Amino acid sequence: MQNLQIVFLVLLGAVTTLAFFTEEQHEIAKSLADACHAELGGELPEDFATKMRLGDPTLDSETSKCTIQCIFAKVGFTDENGVANRGLLIAKLSKGNPVEKATTFADVCEKNDGDSKCDKAFSLYQCYNRNKSIFA
Repeated sequence: MQNLQIVFLVLLGAVTTLAFFTEEQHEIAKSLADACHAELGGELPEDFATKMRLGDPTLDSETSKCTIQCIFAKVGFTDENGVANRGLLIAKLSKGNPVEKATTFADVCEKNDGDSKCDKAFSLYQCYNRNKSIFA
């Protein structure tokens, strides 16, 4: 379960309280990205996992969005329809962060809009990157 929180933090971008990530954490993120890419196909930008970890806003192609959705679904941050799982977000992000900050994040980002499950997951990704200062 601890790995799910690590994956979320690695994939969604550096939280200011965590200055760097271990090679193992980066490999977990890369492994999930590779597994989803193998399932979905299509072309991803070079070094997708690193770009995602850094919050790169250019990951807005349909392939990138759907890969993000696949990753989030695998770790449970969204359901199969791309809808954010508020309870799991709070539970995982409150490990290593005050529960109040995790709850604030969920309050701000749980309404991830979009026409498709991929758009919804990308909306959560964007919301996190716009609001990661909550964890400062």
